[in-house]
Amino acid sequence: MTTHCYNQLRFSFQRKLVVDFAGGTITSDAGLLLVRELDARLGLTADVARRVQDSRDSRYVSHDMATLLRQRIYQIVAGYDDANDADRLRLDPTFKLIAGGGTGDLGSQPTISRLENELDWSSIARLSAVGMDWFCCHAYGKTHQPEEILLDVDSTDDPTHGDQQLALFTGFYNQTMYHPLCWFEAHTGLLLRTRLRPGRDQSPDFLVEDLEHIVPQLKYRFPKSRLMLRADAGMGKHHVLSALEHHEIEYVLGIAPNAAFHKKIRGIAQKAQRRYDRTKQPVEIYTSFWYRAKRARKSRSKECREPWSRRRRILLRLRVGATGLDVRFMVTNRSGKAKDLVEWYQQRGTCENRIKELKLDMHADRLSCHRYRANAVRLQLHTIALLLLSYFRRRAMQKTALANATAGTLRLCLFKVAARVVYTARRIWFHVASYWPWQTLFCRSYRAVAKAPT
Repeated sequence: MTTHCYNQLRFSFQRKLVVDFAGGTITSDAGLLLVRELDARLGLTADVARRVQDSRDSRYVSHDMATLLRQRIYQIVAGYDDANDADRLRLDPTFKLIAGGGTGDLGSQPTISRLENELDWSSIARLSAVGMDWFCCHAYGKTHQPEEILLDVDSTDDPTHGDQQLALFTGFYNQTMYHPLCWFEAHTGLLLRTRLRPGRDQSPDFLVEDLEHIVPQLKYRFPKSRLMLRADAGMGKHHVLSALEHHEIEYVLGIAPNAAFHKKIRGIAQKAQRRYDRTKQPVEIYTSFWYRAKRARKSRSKECREPWSRRRRILLRLRVGATGLDVRFMVTNRSGKAKDLVEWYQQRGTCENRIKELKLDMHADRLSCHRYRANAVRLQLHTIALLLLSYFRRRAMQKTALANATAGTLRLCLFKVAARVVYTARRIWFHVASYWPWQTLFCRSYRAVAKAPT
């Protein structure tokens, strides 16, 4: 009679091949130890834990708040964006070590879900300030003053697929969604702040309110740096422009065209079209003019109903080619040649790439909780996870092949590495494969992290 060993698997293409599950304690995310080391030296997640008010009854608490937050944040860093993943990872030796110190099992899915649903709005507000606080403290050290701080702000659509509170249908995107607002600093690529907004909120909603949090901190920490801002046409509203001027921020913002704009450029457009018809070569024109919006009697444009308190400079980029006429307008308070300002504005495309990284690599669009507040917590946790990787990239990846790598590439190349874990009386050994291709980079990153200030 044949006895079957169900934990051994055989394959027909190679008779000698046997697969079993007796390899011992093995983890597949050993590279996260590098991020945790930098985190410990800078006190990043410890700072996050101090911002959260723990209202739980201590008699029934098995995991402290710092452990739960680290568990959730590092799971997002590793690409496990679902709360359900906690059930599969709570016994993993890497996550037990980086979240709870290696003793005891981590929180289960219900525990993580309770965490996301129980944080109050005051805790969420403190978490939303993490990006700015870390930027002022760690982006340029404690004393360095960059020549300029360049803010890129943009909104993004976050489609929803269930019964989430305040997930509303938006005609412009033709979908039910949330509408988060994201702030980045362009020179460093660091995420400064995110805010969850209901689906029907317009692009500039809460932008002025966020400025009240961001600008005082920047001016206090970087008094010698120029503050500059770029944003697309959805943000070019009068109250936004007035707030930027009040805070003495230099800006170039896209602005929606109106009849007055088209009337002013009619002659320029006709001349460009005639030149193209004559030469059959694309024509590109950069110029500017001064404009002050007045109250319109009958107009569907909200911008036209909102009169401007002063004249502002409008930049024009006009192109004529085989596809026809292409016109783009921007409003600015900066001096300089129109072409230089337009080209400077067009570099804000990097902001779109950062938003893609937040959504595609860090899965920040997985806001599937029913409660709006719980989804606001999730957005902040995903934001903090991206910030952890961003500061790791700045400190440990400089002058390496992954210096400009996305979060997804860092995860694939450096963090997703298997290790056999051995516990002895004095040590916890992580034995990584001898021929791992990224071994040299791992060691170099470790040395760079070890130099970080404590």
